Amino acid sequence: MDFSVKDFNVRLRTIKLWELVIAVIISFFLTGFVEGYFNISSGELEYVLFFCFMMVFFLIATYGTTGFNKDVNDLFKARNILKVLILAISNMFIAIFIQNMFFPLDSLLNMVNSISLPLLDVITGSNNPLLFIFEMFSAIIIAPISEELFFRGVLFNRLKIRKGFVFGLIVSSVIFGLCHLNYPDHISHVIYTCIMGMTLCILYSRTDNLLLNMVVHSFYNLLSYLIVYTPLQYLLLGNDFGALMGLMLLASLIFIPVYILYFTFKLK
Repeated sequence: MDFSVKDFNVRLRTIKLWELVIAVIISFFLTGFVEGYFNISSGELEYVLFFCFMMVFFLIATYGTTGFNKDVNDLFKARNILKVLILAISNMFIAIFIQNMFFPLDSLLNMVNSISLPLLDVITGSNNPLLFIFEMFSAIIIAPISEELFFRGVLFNRLKIRKGFVFGLIVSSVIFGLCHLNYPDHISHVIYTCIMGMTLCILYSRTDNLLLNMVVHSFYNLLSYLIVYTPLQYLLLGNDFGALMGLMLLASLIFIPVYILYFTFKLK
């Protein structure tokens, strides 16, 4: 990484892959040590610990940078708010569609419960409200920040610099999808997470504002929780809004592929 670079987003592009790998190894080691010392058995807590250690790396890597205030101000511009809403909602409909498409195969492989689950790695059947709140906080706050820094801020940037935009887009998104292989809906989860990764790479390339990615990611995960754990799922899937939801699904199935293909050719 180049500490002489003062712009936050530009500094991220100077972080080398080997520096990221070393940070990952150290974070894994520290996570394992804390897990063993405190006898931690929660997979979600292990995930949070790992990315907390990774956040220390990113704080050190971006220390002394400027430009983040501009990113925050850009977030509240009408066109960027619209981008956040469209990408988060469209990706949610894509996820629901792919889940339904691959549900029989996931069920056949005994990889998913009888209830189709969206993006989140939640502990079903748990009656511990504190654990639920912790997981929700992890999914809505920690995951969007840490994963966007990791996958788009460094991995996508470095692959793009070395091999070009298309290579960085595809490889970083596939790795992003494969990292979600352990979720209840294994196959479908990898597919729609990979697609979402592509849209986030494009968004980042168009705006040079990783904060927008974090907000899209966060809002998407929030929608997942609302659909699973609130009456929103019955409202969306009920007869009253069936036609509207069908139109939104159709629009999403058209918009996301066109968005990816158009900007891939434009930005390559």
